[in-house]
Amino acid sequence: MRWLAYILTAAGQGFTRNPAMSIASTLTVTLMLTLFAFFLTTDRGLQAAVTVLEGKVEVALFLDDNAKVSDVLALKGRIERDPAVARVDYVTKDQALQRLKDIAASRPDFAFTDISTNPLPASLEIKMADAREAKRLAQDLRNEIGKGIVYDVVDNPQVVDQLLTITRVLSVGGIAVLAMMLFVALFVIVNTIRIAVHARRDEIEIMKLVGASDWFVRWPFILEGMLVGTLGAIISLAVLFAAAGPVTSVMLDFLDILPVSFGPNFVAQLVGSVFGVALLVGAGGASLSVRTHLAK
Repeated sequence: MRWLAYILTAAGQGFTRNPAMSIASTLTVTLMLTLFAFFLTTDRGLQAAVTVLEGKVEVALFLDDNAKVSDVLALKGRIERDPAVARVDYVTKDQALQRLKDIAASRPDFAFTDISTNPLPASLEIKMADAREAKRLAQDLRNEIGKGIVYDVVDNPQVVDQLLTITRVLSVGGIAVLAMMLFVALFVIVNTIRIAVHARRDEIEIMKLVGASDWFVRWPFILEGMLVGTLGAIISLAVLFAAAGPVTSVMLDFLDILPVSFGPNFVAQLVGSVFGVALLVGAGGASLSVRTHLAK
């Protein structure tokens, strides 16, 4: 117990001995953790947007009027076996015409007159499980044109390109910003602990002479770093929760079209992730600084 009391007391003294550097470290960690939490929240929203976009990615096959039913069913079965496909819906000529009539009924500006024959073709509508494979699938199916079953293939590559752009910006841009802030936070913590180690260098030398282990020397500084991280996490989460109400009310009209869930489970994951990163950054930076000093 005396060993634990000494480590906790030394960690607290180290934090208050140089308040300017301690505050600077805490604020830097706070900024990094705020960006990290914002990244997690944005990731949840963008993943929901990606899910919505994936649901809109589809490939349509227009079928020849003279195609045999057996050939159409065989093609439908082959498409359904593709792992990138979620499902395949067969739309008859009558269903296609009814859709057109429904659209005309809801739009007064849409001119539509009754026709004696149905010019619309039957089709296969392919819902994608993996939107990135839509272009490949459409290209493969275009090889079926002219064989008596398919006479045209229609896809929407623009939606796929937007989907890939969102995921690319999320993964590359977000990680780059977090990496930069992580580097800055580690740099400030390392230098803060280095100053504390330098101020206690005589005490450390005496402890080493009387047989103290390296870990006994390191623990007060590691706890000091973890204290910086913990304070940064508390401030960061307090800022986030204080801003959550106004931000949510502003974004509500946008978010209600997406299947986004910011319930208790997500909040618990967010708090746990922020504190976990804070403790790792604080302990890692302090350990690196003390190790450098002890290696001399």
